Amino acid sequence: IKAAERSAKGHESARAVSALEGVALGLPALLRAEKLQKRAARTGFDWPDATGARAKIDEELAEVEAAATHEEREEEIGDLLFAMVNWARKQGVDPEAALRSANAKFERRFRAMETEAGEAFAGLDLDGKEALWVKAKRG
Repeated sequence: IKAAERSAKGHESARAVSALEGVALGLPALLRAEKLQKRAARTGFDWPDATGARAKIDEELAEVEAAATHEEREEEIGDLLFAMVNWARKQGVDPEAALRSANAKFERRFRAMETEAGEAFAGLDLDGKEALWVKAKRG
């Protein structure tokens, strides 16, 4: 509709408007990824169901593991995160809300570990901390 309005007003930019036009650069990365994907999906560039999006995660994970340099790993992890947002979208899950919830859950459990161990926490080895983590998950 906006492209048609620009065209009607004679704007030069009306001819080359991208479907991705107007997705704000200042959005949080997860939210921007989801909006970009939704815009692309409106043009028909989308998996028909979650299966294709899930397979893309495996592909991207393999590319992360095959990356030889820090720069390559960073790029591939970005692609993996983008694929995860796509899969979440296909599952009807808001990735921003899901991550916010996971952060809160992690924080709750980690604080429970610290409380349980007290001042001894810092001196525990990984096995000791893992045992506290398992207990915090149950509690």
